[in-house]
Amino acid sequence: MSESPLREEAHGAEAPPEASRRRVGGFVIVFVVTVLFLLTAYRYTVDTRVNDWYLFQVARHTSWVLDKIGHSSELEGRYLSNDDPAHVRATLGAWKDGREEPLADEAARAAGGPLTPWEKWSYRAIRARREGKGAGNGPGVSFILRPGLSTEIADLSLRLSDMDRDTGLSREEREKLQGPLLARLNELQQIQQQIRRGERPQEEDTTRMFPFVVVSECGAIEVMAIFLAAVLAFPATWRKKAVGLAAGVPLMYSVNIFRLSFLGVVGALDTEHKWFKFAHEYVWQAVYIVFVVAVWLAWVEYIVKRKNP
Repeated sequence: MSESPLREEAHGAEAPPEASRRRVGGFVIVFVVTVLFLLTAYRYTVDTRVNDWYLFQVARHTSWVLDKIGHSSELEGRYLSNDDPAHVRATLGAWKDGREEPLADEAARAAGGPLTPWEKWSYRAIRARREGKGAGNGPGVSFILRPGLSTEIADLSLRLSDMDRDTGLSREEREKLQGPLLARLNELQQIQQQIRRGERPQEEDTTRMFPFVVVSECGAIEVMAIFLAAVLAFPATWRKKAVGLAAGVPLMYSVNIFRLSFLGVVGALDTEHKWFKFAHEYVWQAVYIVFVVAVWLAWVEYIVKRKNP
């Protein structure tokens, strides 16, 4: 087993005990100060548009992975909000200009097409902050591992809502189109109530879904801050530190996407959320810390200690 670079001289000779202690002490001090600085800085950026964008990217990539695994995954689905697109766009424009509400004619002039996931999340995030409810907010992911009774009920409800808001339909046309949908919805809701009362077996609803929101704690900023601080604090050349950060930070981000996707599948399968809570709060916390240490040690062994040709 080789000596740690913290205890070696640049030319390979063993460092005197006093010099070695100074080097170790310097590493610890720089590491602690850097971690505290990064975590404090992030604390003050949580309620900013920069963090909104970052959490949206985390949710977007997680939803993409889950969509490949299960039946479907929707980013910022309508279960979170079903606001009028023109009103949302007009309101976002007013907030950007520093006004509380849009002008009377702005909503009429705003585009009425479907909102993008980013527009939906921006509207929810800014509105929550303006109402003092920013804590615990995040972009939503609606993951369906396997469709069933519950998902069909949700789909029918959304289709009926769309018809109610379609101004191009006359009353007679709307009633004609909604009739069969309402009948099917009522039938499914009765079955759902019977299942909940224990009058029908749970197996009749094959739905396996897990809607969740990606909050600030899901972004793995704390873990990446620890890795970044450990690399910056280590006595190595700036070129080798840059290599470590360029390879390590994206790797940490990718592992976090895998973590969230894994938890999404567990949440869909574990209907009582017992195993999900255990995996989320205990297993992955430990796994992530071990992974950070392993990547840092690999950087020290194969990058820092590598002799330049």
